[in-house]
Amino acid sequence: MSGDWPQNWSPVAGIVSAWLLDYDSDAYPFVSFVQRHVFGVDSLEGLHQSQHCPAHRALRYADNLRLRALMQRLPLNSEFYAIYNRFVRELVVRHFGGRLSYSSRPKMRVHLAGTESVSRWHCDAEITGRPEQINIWLPLTRCFAGNTLWVESSYGSASYQPIALRVGQALFFDGALLSHGTVPNHTSCSRVSFDLRFTPTGPRPTAMTTRILGQRGPAAS
Repeated sequence: MSGDWPQNWSPVAGIVSAWLLDYDSDAYPFVSFVQRHVFGVDSLEGLHQSQHCPAHRALRYADNLRLRALMQRLPLNSEFYAIYNRFVRELVVRHFGGRLSYSSRPKMRVHLAGTESVSRWHCDAEITGRPEQINIWLPLTRCFAGNTLWVESSYGSASYQPIALRVGQALFFDGALLSHGTVPNHTSCSRVSFDLRFTPTGPRPTAMTTRILGQRGPAAS
């Protein structure tokens, strides 16, 4: 790893404005909490195997929505949010100027093995009107091929590639202006994840802020 890269961070090969943060998944036990207290399963990657459809119906998009709703309904005083807020305070704030505004409730996601795409291609600023925001995408399972997030390689290119992550990694990227989405999950691995947006509010941009938002060119304006 280049000495110019901050500790525990690495750029995503082939994609502009995208970095991976390695963190201690035992210190921030999102996975064990969601397994035990939300879905009651031994493995989130096998979540599809715990779903029993009537009349042998195949799993579908509605099943993803039903399961993610269980996560979205977690109360703000739950252990999940204690871990979540500590993760932001301890691992995000210090790299982005010591002050930031972030989502109090992240968006929960489920993409069961064997189901179709759960997100069309889009740039978040088209929805939020907030081009200054940075995205964090944090999976609770292995992510690869059809079960992961696909991001375009450069602004406006519409050339997409899957982001491979393991548990203990979080993706930081310019989701406001880089198009991203999903494809059908033809893997044997269900994906559970959450994502949030934040805005650095310190007096000046940090090196990490510039690495993510400072690569925008004319095509992104």
